[in-house]
Amino acid sequence: MTHIGATGRIQPESDEHAMLRALGERLGVALEPRTLTVPGGLRVEVEGIDAAASVLVQLVANTGTPKSSHRNKAIADMLKLVWLRGVLPTRPRLVICISEPLARFFTPASWPSAAAADMHVDVYIFRPDAPLELLTR
Repeated sequence: MTHIGATGRIQPESDEHAMLRALGERLGVALEPRTLTVPGGLRVEVEGIDAAASVLVQLVANTGTPKSSHRNKAIADMLKLVWLRGVLPTRPRLVICISEPLARFFTPASWPSAAAADMHVDVYIFRPDAPLELLTR
């Protein structure tokens, strides 16, 4: 059985909080950070999950110059989400939300975009002053 517990990692004034709120509005669900306990007793934090565990979200916020380490975090987050989809009974929708500077790593011709599409991970770009943009689906 999967257990969901609260986590206080995302602060209300943070970019991550704004990203999570915007995604929740776009997807029509309330999203909150949680710690999941999956079969085998492993504890895994997700940055957003709805009450029905039908949507899982990871956020990659960066306001500075994007680096390969930020791209690598997004890719690692995709792997975590794909793994969680396999162990959760709800088979949730998977979403990565990235800040605008990281969009250069997710162009239509990039392998991370192709991988996200092949693994059925939606990638959204967040801009504080604009609606979310779906990059891959």
